[in-house]
Amino acid sequence: MSFYFANPWGLLGLLSLPAIVAIHMYHHRYPALLIAGAHLWGAEMRMTSAGRRRQRLPITASLLLELLAALILSFVLANPTFGDMGKVVHLVAILDNSASMRAAPPGAKSFRDQAIDELQRRLTATDRQTVVTLVTTGRRVKKLIGPVGWDEAKLALAQWQPNETRHDMQVAWDRAAQVAEGSGELLFLTDHPPAQGTPLPDDLEIISFGRKLDNVGFTAARWAFDSRTAQGAIFLRIHNFGTKPTEAVIHGDAGGQRLFSRSVSLSPNAAAPAEIPVPGGVGELKVTLEAPGDPLDVDNSVVLIEPKVQSVRIQVALPENSPGRREVDKVLAVIPDVDRNAGENRHLLIGPAGELPPSDARLWWLGVGPVDPTPAAGEAARDLVGPFLLQKQHPLLSGVVLGGVVWGGVQELSFECSPIVSAGKTTLLGQLPGTSTTAFLMNLDFARSNLGESPDWPILLLNLIEQRRLALPGMQQWNYRLNEDVQFRLFEGLLDPAGEQPPPLTLKSAAGERPLVRDRMVYILGLEETGVYEVREGDSSIAKFSVNFFDPAESDLTSLAPFERAPPAPPLELFAPDDPYSWIIMLGTLLIVLLVFLDWFVLNPRSAAAR
Repeated sequence: MSFYFANPWGLLGLLSLPAIVAIHMYHHRYPALLIAGAHLWGAEMRMTSAGRRRQRLPITASLLLELLAALILSFVLANPTFGDMGKVVHLVAILDNSASMRAAPPGAKSFRDQAIDELQRRLTATDRQTVVTLVTTGRRVKKLIGPVGWDEAKLALAQWQPNETRHDMQVAWDRAAQVAEGSGELLFLTDHPPAQGTPLPDDLEIISFGRKLDNVGFTAARWAFDSRTAQGAIFLRIHNFGTKPTEAVIHGDAGGQRLFSRSVSLSPNAAAPAEIPVPGGVGELKVTLEAPGDPLDVDNSVVLIEPKVQSVRIQVALPENSPGRREVDKVLAVIPDVDRNAGENRHLLIGPAGELPPSDARLWWLGVGPVDPTPAAGEAARDLVGPFLLQKQHPLLSGVVLGGVVWGGVQELSFECSPIVSAGKTTLLGQLPGTSTTAFLMNLDFARSNLGESPDWPILLLNLIEQRRLALPGMQQWNYRLNEDVQFRLFEGLLDPAGEQPPPLTLKSAAGERPLVRDRMVYILGLEETGVYEVREGDSSIAKFSVNFFDPAESDLTSLAPFERAPPAPPLELFAPDDPYSWIIMLGTLLIVLLVFLDWFVLNPRSAAAR
């Protein structure tokens, strides 16, 4: 059996041995003298001859004990190791975190449970001592636990619920290979073999428990709400990922009551849409899918949050019976979810282009020409017929083409305006810089333009209103896919005008609460668990939204298959757990304490009492 020091630098403690000898020589040559008073010094003085004289160091029991304690301390710090004593096999297990691992063949355990059974078999084998490090795949590779024994690993595995959509496995393989570093075994537990030609680590062992299965699941769900009728509708898409036709039943439950049940016939490997009306005011709806012999549960249920429509408060300040007023009123009459009687409490102000808006960060403004209403300015204005230069990336121009439009009453602007629609160097539709108000200006006269008869005019005004709606504080979307980013603006009035510190902003879910960064825009990136989430400010609830699993690639279980790949070679060396409380260190520490006790309190009790 080989013997070596795991920490050779600890042997530097042997340098303390000469220091101990020097201290004993000093005390022997110049021993302490106990005297009764200063007048007795002469009688007690020892007269020595001039020059140095070599004296032998007395070998006392105290010196031997101190030298032995220093020697043992040096060996303890050097961490002596005897061969492979204390070393174990290190298994780095990579767990496929795909949702399909939760699928269970008829009459058998799920692929997840089969993977756990394989780990238990390896870790509890009697022919070797093994520790494991658990790593899960996913968009963000995670280390569950390790290196630990089976008892601790079992607790971590009990909390492991595969829930990921389709993702790349190679990132997890690379990280696990770094953890192993030549002294561990790499094991990948999955339900589908790697694709042909996929580069694999040389020492990676693969075991796939998958089997080809037929599955039915949701691939899309949406809740629409009509504020004019106060009615909603659920739009669903159900897919049969199987080779046989099947019948599925859809149930909708809210507040412990069943709202609807609907049967759907599904052809092999085909999808079917479903539209189901629901009354307004439901709030939260759970939709479940039942199909005979369905092996996967994660894609059989969705939780939807009822959308809350935000009305845009609009004030129209254009002159009565003016051409611009008539064209604006005609479009606003057919746009839903707008409040045209907002008054001063408005989100959007539509007024004359010649009266610039007040500076207000919460106000949007659309100025409708003519910019200068005087007759002289009208005579100098021009009527332009394309081609027009459109900044197509601007959201106001989504769907706008301006084909055949006569842009009449165009005047020269005396102030700066960033062009959105222009003709040459003349701005026709632009945005005003240098103001906190989001301000747009239309350089035209509806009395001389046919824009009001063009289909582009209602599209342009609708785009403006929808952009204003998106800029309102609060949630704009209430139902998300797994791993989809969530963002929303804070509600108005959250920041205390007196400057007091606002309550903390948190995200609450079934897993607990975590803080959110307070800013004008709140970002929640890539939620990895399905369910209902609640945004809270202190004790107040701001909003709720849901996260659901939709992934046709992961719901398709027809590509699952068993597979095994044995490792090409055993690990180079065994793994030594980092245990600071080994039996050698504990024994050495005990001997050091015992030697010090003997030196101080047994061999020299009077000196110990003096100390």
